[in-house]
Amino acid sequence: MNFDLLIFLFFYISSIISILGYGLIFQKIINIPKNNFCLGYSGLIGIFFLTIISYTSNIILPHSLIHNSIIFIIGFLIFIYFYFKNYISKKDIKVFALIFLFLFLSFLVFKAHDDFPYYHFPYTYYLTENSSYLGIGNFNHGFRTPSSLFYFNSLFYLPVINYNLFHIGSLVYFGFSIYLLVNKILNGLKNNQIDYLYYYNLLALIFIVVFFYRLAEHGTDRSALILVFIIISETLRIFNKVKISNYDVSIISVLYALIISLKAFYFLYIIMLIPLIFFIYSKLNIAKVFKMFSKNKSVYFSIFLLFLVLFNNFLNTGCLIYPLELSCYTSFEWSIQKNEINRMILHYENWSKAGMTPNFTVPNPEIYVKNLNWVSNWFETYFLFKVSDFILGITFLIFVAAIIFHSKQKKKYKWPKEIYLLYFIIIILILEWFLNHPALRYGGYSIIAISVILPFSFYLNKNKLNLKNLRKKTIIILLITISIFSYRNIDRLYKENKKYEYNVFKRPYYELNNVHFRVDKELDNLITNYINCLENNKNCNFSENYKVKKTFGKYIFVRKK
Repeated sequence: MNFDLLIFLFFYISSIISILGYGLIFQKIINIPKNNFCLGYSGLIGIFFLTIISYTSNIILPHSLIHNSIIFIIGFLIFIYFYFKNYISKKDIKVFALIFLFLFLSFLVFKAHDDFPYYHFPYTYYLTENSSYLGIGNFNHGFRTPSSLFYFNSLFYLPVINYNLFHIGSLVYFGFSIYLLVNKILNGLKNNQIDYLYYYNLLALIFIVVFFYRLAEHGTDRSALILVFIIISETLRIFNKVKISNYDVSIISVLYALIISLKAFYFLYIIMLIPLIFFIYSKLNIAKVFKMFSKNKSVYFSIFLLFLVLFNNFLNTGCLIYPLELSCYTSFEWSIQKNEINRMILHYENWSKAGMTPNFTVPNPEIYVKNLNWVSNWFETYFLFKVSDFILGITFLIFVAAIIFHSKQKKKYKWPKEIYLLYFIIIILILEWFLNHPALRYGGYSIIAISVILPFSFYLNKNKLNLKNLRKKTIIILLITISIFSYRNIDRLYKENKKYEYNVFKRPYYELNNVHFRVDKELDNLITNYINCLENNKNCNFSENYKVKKTFGKYIFVRKK
């Protein structure tokens, strides 16, 4: 009998438990009261804390088997301690376990994201073999824009399972967010708090489960997109409160730090804080607002995480945010040079505006991306295929929800005034997305969906439904959602078995080959050659493309002019 599937399942469950352990202890560190503990936030905060640990430790240590095993075991033991101290209810554990066992279906993949062999896996593997080097952005375009997801994933290089959990980051972001929304919905039913926020959480949950069902398509983008839904949910929850607490500040700061660490361009989404700041200011005076933020530990940890992200980007490329030219310092010998930065800016913009595909590039990209020259081609080659399908999917979701929750009896309800400002910010973000990077993966999925779901939530809230009837309707739409998710993943596994002979019962791991390890092999060859040259060894062979130096124990990789 082949035990690979059982081993895979064991490490899957154990890893989630370990992450929760770190989330629970960190909630104690930042003084979140016991009655505010939620396993969904415990998980996200655990990711947050482990990401800080990963960035910090990799400055001096590779994430080896010993390093990771210690971290893994400590997290597991912390969870056991909190469980027996009754910080977690058995009911919450049952719901949590049910969700993650259900999601294991999506965790079984053979062919990962297209960028996985290109730079997702190589960068994560690099972290397990080496401490931070300088100038590794010279090897691979993807190494210039590493996500915090890679640093988190690198902690799950573990004995027996080896490198086969390097996609767990996407799964736990997915799973913890789903549990969080489920928990909000269940609490709404339990406490009879049925309002626009209840419907927003329900529709956001359905959207995430149905549209993001395939883990192999998550990459580094969709984890951030999912968190945008959670940030809006938390913002709406705070709008409904009379008093602002340190807990609210902690959750918002952690969520924003995570989303920015996943993709640096989400710095722009900080403008969504504007309506929240106005709301807090209306409840507290400036002195109290300053005091609340200055005494909140999670704010400082969030700033520290963002500092680590920027510092690491600088070590890789000489830029704090690559390829933002204003943030680049090209005078360092390992820095990416200005002409290359400008070339890549054009490359990224051209690609996002449908001027480039794996098989096609427009003749004059410099002219193509200017003004609105790109719109007609983008409309024909991208909008009519991807955006239109996406809009059709959202329309169908809204249509089904409208039928299920329809009621002849209506109630009057006005938007809270803060919602108008929030919605205005969302429209600004949609315009910015369209003008600068109109690919759905670059924020489009979330902000377009939210721009539809948010007003529709107010529409549904006008329906008068008794609690018993509402509960039945909620169960019906959730069963439809679960069925779609299950069918699509089972169908995916069937097709992968047919095309790649992927049998989860024989070997449940994703595909790995020499391509995944090519960058680390090149690094090793350059370092070996550098040592040979220092020792005047006959095997010294000066590279035509790179030169290697060593300063204060750190290797520096420089691309030759």
